[in-house]
Amino acid sequence: MKTKNTIISCLILALGVMTSCDSFLDTMPDQRAELNTTKKVKDILISAYPTLLPMLLYEMRTDNMADNGELYSMPGNLMTRSYRYEDVGENDWDTPQELWDACYKAIAAANQALEAIEALGTPDDCLPYKGEALLCRAYGHFVLANTFCMPYDAEGAEGYLGIPYIKAPETTVDAVYVRGTLKDVYENMNADIEEALPYITDEAYAVPLYHFNKRAAYAFAARFNLFYGNAQKAAGYATEALGDEPVKSLRNLSGYGQFTKPAEWTVAFLNKDQTCNIMLIVNRTMWGRNYNNSKRYGHNKTIVTQETFWSKGPWKGGNIGELAAFSSVFGPDQNVYVPKCQEMFEITNQTAQTGQPHVTAFAFTTDETLITRAEAYVLLKKYDDAAKDLSDWYVSKGSTVRCSADDISNYYAKAKVTTVSKPLNPKFTTLDPGKQTNMIHGVLHARRIETIHEGKRWLDIRRYGIELTHNLVNESPVVLEPFDKRLAIQLPDAVTVAGLEKNPR
Repeated sequence: MKTKNTIISCLILALGVMTSCDSFLDTMPDQRAELNTTKKVKDILISAYPTLLPMLLYEMRTDNMADNGELYSMPGNLMTRSYRYEDVGENDWDTPQELWDACYKAIAAANQALEAIEALGTPDDCLPYKGEALLCRAYGHFVLANTFCMPYDAEGAEGYLGIPYIKAPETTVDAVYVRGTLKDVYENMNADIEEALPYITDEAYAVPLYHFNKRAAYAFAARFNLFYGNAQKAAGYATEALGDEPVKSLRNLSGYGQFTKPAEWTVAFLNKDQTCNIMLIVNRTMWGRNYNNSKRYGHNKTIVTQETFWSKGPWKGGNIGELAAFSSVFGPDQNVYVPKCQEMFEITNQTAQTGQPHVTAFAFTTDETLITRAEAYVLLKKYDDAAKDLSDWYVSKGSTVRCSADDISNYYAKAKVTTVSKPLNPKFTTLDPGKQTNMIHGVLHARRIETIHEGKRWLDIRRYGIELTHNLVNESPVVLEPFDKRLAIQLPDAVTVAGLEKNPR
């Protein structure tokens, strides 16, 4: 599996760390040489965060979408092919090529910062930025690995194709790249994260919300270790991110019902004073104008009522939809949505009134991190601790009564398997039947509601081997079986043409 791939011509272009071979060789070494102060290192790290996250690529593949029929026009090619689990070859907005480029460009910036810090002699005032650079490098690879590789499990990871883990700035056009194994990638990410954590301090940033501040660093470490199969560390790191009283920092939506326009909801969701927001990342994406407009493949009222934010659950006093003030959701029955991903258009040419569409992504929040800890507790069989975390989430969304572990388990034991208790087939762990499996259903249900439209449901589908069926009107449905090879999205054409091995199909 460690076959080397010599990249012909200009693989670095395919890896997305420059716009052309000539421009890279002409400018990048000089730019690195100029990184001779802590401030310059700090400034380049602004570019170490991906300008695209796979919200569209992921969300269209989930059970949050359905084919609503020929009455509605088809969406764009990327949305259609993603819904059908087909490979995407073109290079356009939100495509695999765009994601690949965005992540490797961010990784390149992180590597430039790390090289500059070493050249400066690693002074103390650079240490927070060394930590940030290491986390950015790990995060970029984490996004890539969970897009283009199979889901991690300890027994299979050595046999799964990885992605190139880039640890140094690129200086040549004839570099040899190795996909390696998924095991290699996770070991490298783990090393970067563990080295970074002691260096992180909030005092390094004027606006910590857009950087790997301390809470964000530990929230990432928690998510990573959950995926890495280390529930004990995931729980510990989540606790570091959440503090002693996480319930006080969860998102309270009780006042959102006053908003009558989608943009007002989005502004409220993104408010920097919302303590639930741990780290935000601005994306250059069309998702903001697509997630709420696609009627043919949409998040329809049936899904909303049975499976997502109007579905029933163990919480008391009604359903989360009513309690969470989602009564003001917008859109027709074919695409009901929570307006938290509205596009923010940046005008770059005042004369022509043209510019760039953006959506701000919720990279890490206290709500999702609490659910991460609840999952870790369930895997550790600390069911009462998990129930406390889930109840904190229920209460923050308006539940009037807290739930015990038995309450949660009993509810999902009786829930319909076609909705919120779909069969689980994880490879990274063995779930006991009964309470442990039922509690995991509770965790996945909460996360599905909490992260609607963000694509994170796809990661749970991958990890837990959940079989999906996407209906196609007047066609046979598309079935995605547990650990189907299509869980690993195909590498961009430019990358495979340059020499990297394709994902098997």
